[in-house]
Amino acid sequence: MTSYSVLRSAQRAIVIATWPGAWSDHSANITSLADSEQADYLASALTRISEDAWDAAAFLDASPALELAIGALIEQLRGPADKIEPVTIPGDGYRHTGQWSFTDAAEVLASDAPAALSTLTRPQRLTVADELAADAAERASAAQVLGSGNDPASGKSRAWQMCEVTRSLRNGQVGPLPEGAAGWLVRSWGPDLGPAERWAARDRLARIEQLVAACKAHGGRAGTQDDPLLAHLVLPHSEEDEDGEVIYVSAHHGLRNSWGTSPAAAMIVTSYRGKPTVQTDLGELDPRDDDGFARVLGPWTRQVPFWAGSQAGPVPGTL
Repeated sequence: MTSYSVLRSAQRAIVIATWPGAWSDHSANITSLADSEQADYLASALTRISEDAWDAAAFLDASPALELAIGALIEQLRGPADKIEPVTIPGDGYRHTGQWSFTDAAEVLASDAPAALSTLTRPQRLTVADELAADAAERASAAQVLGSGNDPASGKSRAWQMCEVTRSLRNGQVGPLPEGAAGWLVRSWGPDLGPAERWAARDRLARIEQLVAACKAHGGRAGTQDDPLLAHLVLPHSEEDEDGEVIYVSAHHGLRNSWGTSPAAAMIVTSYRGKPTVQTDLGELDPRDDDGFARVLGPWTRQVPFWAGSQAGPVPGTL
């Protein structure tokens, strides 16, 4: 969620990238322009691309398509063409293309970014391409490092901002899962988690959202609850089983969220069946354990894939 601002001097307007590190914010000069309004337009487009992409990398299964589109933009900036053409994000086959971070990115890549970038000189285009590539490479690296349970080795890494509400557009602050996932994360575990802890919490949010979608695809009814954080799954039942079965998959023990719960704690799976209701504890599972959920709840859990986060390699144009 790197944000871009403009520092004005007597004759130039400097576009600056800023991101949070371990102990302080870090900034880098990207390029300078003579026209301050043009600099504002460029900074706005770059901010939208970055903040949308960082949010998507954590929470949206369409993130790989977005990263490919950013890669295509980078290739144009490094190429010889005078005009930067609109970039279309191929969204077929993804569930999360209707989420804000994806739809806003699709809009900026198709209109505002090409317009802002076409006015740049060749050297300016190359510096912006390098910045877009560096931001994308940090996203890919962040997902790999945090997914292994480790915080970034460098205090200057952009990975320190992963899974947070974005600073300018406020992506993730409100809304249902996965659109509001960053806000749900804070409400469930508090605001003081490190990057690896936030990524572990992200796994649990992603599993809850995935199970709800899979249950609906299976013909059941399902919903999410934010306090306590859980998936409420009502499985379809046969005529012989009139009462059906209700499954809760929870991130916390008890009836309320607790900021004292470890984000790495196993998820609690509980079944409720019959009248009077009989409660059965089905066990505790790691959110990444696809086989475990299929074994405990049934193969229907595989009808919608679990989004493990964007852990792709370098974006085209970064090699």
